[in-house]
Amino acid sequence: IFLFIMLSFQVIRLAEFVVEHQVPILEVGRLCTSLLLSFVPIAIPIAFLFAVLMGISRANSEGEILALQVNGVSLPQIFFPISLFSTLVTGVCLYTSLYTVPQGNRSFELLITKIGNEKAMAALKPGVFMEGFYGLVVFAEQLIPMKNELKRVFIYDEREEAHPLAISAQEGILKNEVERGMLTLRLTNGSILPEKHEPGGIQQKINFEVYDINLEVAAPAGDAWRAYSPPSYNYPQLKERIQETTQDIVVHRQLLVELHRRFAMSAACFVFGALGFFIGITSSRGIRSTAILLCLLVAVFYWLGFLSANMLAVSGWVLPWVGVWAPNFIFLAFSYWLYRRAAYP
Repeated sequence: IFLFIMLSFQVIRLAEFVVEHQVPILEVGRLCTSLLLSFVPIAIPIAFLFAVLMGISRANSEGEILALQVNGVSLPQIFFPISLFSTLVTGVCLYTSLYTVPQGNRSFELLITKIGNEKAMAALKPGVFMEGFYGLVVFAEQLIPMKNELKRVFIYDEREEAHPLAISAQEGILKNEVERGMLTLRLTNGSILPEKHEPGGIQQKINFEVYDINLEVAAPAGDAWRAYSPPSYNYPQLKERIQETTQDIVVHRQLLVELHRRFAMSAACFVFGALGFFIGITSSRGIRSTAILLCLLVAVFYWLGFLSANMLAVSGWVLPWVGVWAPNFIFLAFSYWLYRRAAYP
């Protein structure tokens, strides 16, 4: 349920791919799968917190916790099976964070690259001058979308304001070089006319058989192709990158934060298990009707604290492990305070 709630926030964005850019439903389905994988490290701890809070609060409201205590079963003994299950869930979440989720993130990056190529062709119309096409003005008399081909092409390239170029070619093809992270417009059988700097100057003309224009694919929404981002490294790759970037302090710190983040988010399952248990045993009888609200409040406060601590760690204000693990220690200390309150009223 929590996974699909998170996915619902992306519905408008996913619908845009289908309606505006005519991306096949199957491709959008693959995007959804990759997104769901990326949400797993967040959704599992929240769902586990809700499960423990709901179950324990119900047992407490019906007097079962009190009955166990009257019969000599202490609170640590009651918590023991939940702690074992919390450890199991932590292990599952850790495995997904180290291996499965990075694979999903990487698949999402590569799939967005493919869709970005299709969007680039979708931005062009035959027989129309298109401005703002990656900084170019492009005219193509004929388009063949299935092959990403353009026929009888004219381009005005003013990306370098001091040296604008007018380019014409018989044919062109858009190539998406995934491994290099580059979108290339390859033109064949054409000519280049640099703009004259002086009215009476000589007009140059350069004929070519093949001419490549490398296009800037970075987009403000972050949907462009990029090299492996930190969340896309699996555990061995991340350890290797940490060793390789010891001289680059900024990148090295970011990678260390990413490594500790995966362990800390997984350990949050155990922290939330303890927190849910001790909130449940100290709650009133009407807690069942507000379990979802309490769960969301705890999740929001934890997530805000986690993001703030991560920002401090990335910026270098605190050590990476201190910033990433601080919310877990704080919430675990709060759980212990609740335990002391319940055990020694």
